[in-house]
Amino acid sequence: MSDKLPDLIDPMLFAERRSALSGVIKIASLERLADFIVSNDGDIKVEVLFAKHGKQAVIAGSLKTSLSLECQSCLQGMSWPLDLSFKLGIVSSLQEADQLKIDCEPLMFNGEKVSLNELIEDEILLALPDYPKHEYDCMLKHSSKDANFDGDSQNQTNNPFSVLAKLKKTGE
Repeated sequence: MSDKLPDLIDPMLFAERRSALSGVIKIASLERLADFIVSNDGDIKVEVLFAKHGKQAVIAGSLKTSLSLECQSCLQGMSWPLDLSFKLGIVSSLQEADQLKIDCEPLMFNGEKVSLNELIEDEILLALPDYPKHEYDCMLKHSSKDANFDGDSQNQTNNPFSVLAKLKKTGE
């Protein structure tokens, strides 16, 4: 296994040699990911294994990182841990892609070298949620902190029928 990750790889050659790579990629080096994260600090731990199953060349790998995403409810930064595995079958045509086993995704290969950083970045982009949100009700938490309300008084002010309740009590 190598600790240094190459930028460009020949997946067919690596699969023939049954190579294994492991190392770290800086989040800041992934340009397309920058649009989806709040901070580009940190690293991505990557392990990639190349193999052949019969005549089919396969890339199997895993990556671990924690990204800083923007919560779509409160617009505050939040930590989003990623621990994912991927398995790619190297194909040169759509017919070959259709014949892949169910546990493999196709990687179109036209004979040129492939960027390992872009391959990892693609897997991360596919794993990101469409609308990242905190696991708790962050809007309630932030609004109660900002306005210094307790939960009961906030529920009363948000009730659209609270005006009717006041009219009922006063008899107007």
